[in-house]
Amino acid sequence: MNKQLSTLAVGVALGVTLALLSILCALTFAIWPDRTLDFFGAFTHGLDLSTVKTTAPMSAGRLLYGVVGLGLVGLVAGVVYASIYNVVATGRR
Repeated sequence: MNKQLSTLAVGVALGVTLALLSILCALTFAIWPDRTLDFFGAFTHGLDLSTVKTTAPMSAGRLLYGVVGLGLVGLVAGVVYASIYNVVATGRR
């Protein structure tokens, strides 16, 4: 029994998830900037991210830009993922 995924539903779900993660990341960076950079440095196999740390204060505009941008990337990625899944799972377009 092959069940197709709704491409829009998967796209929206991933877009909202990434937008929420972006907000969480911004909050943790606002509270613990050095620890947050160290944490994400671990994802990049020890790359020192302190060299890209900005001294400019975080603005609401930059936060919104990042949240919306990452949400749109998630939407597109989710649609592409569900489309590929549907082709692979059913063997047809």
